[in-house]
Amino acid sequence: MAYIRFVIQRQNPETEEWVDYCYCHAIQVNKDVGKESFSAGSDQRHIRLWFDVRWSHVIEKVAYNSQEFQIVYRGRTFNIIDHDDYMEQHRVIRLLGESYG
Repeated sequence: MAYIRFVIQRQNPETEEWVDYCYCHAIQVNKDVGKESFSAGSDQRHIRLWFDVRWSHVIEKVAYNSQEFQIVYRGRTFNIIDHDDYMEQHRVIRLLGESYG
């Protein structure tokens, strides 16, 4: 099984700079079907991807404080807008990232 590598960054509250928080390996990355949109009158695209990662205490912090974190994947930045820990089983967490560009 090939894992997909990405970086989670955390915003420093004092400097407001993004710094690497952890390197992750996703089990899979999937497009959020039906959620790609275009803004009227502009070329701005919204792309949403689900990142499935194994549960850990590090990822749990990201899931419950998502406004402090972002995902960098293939040179693109994704704001973490949602998460899913299916039935709180702590096996796999799905992070929903949204990118504008």
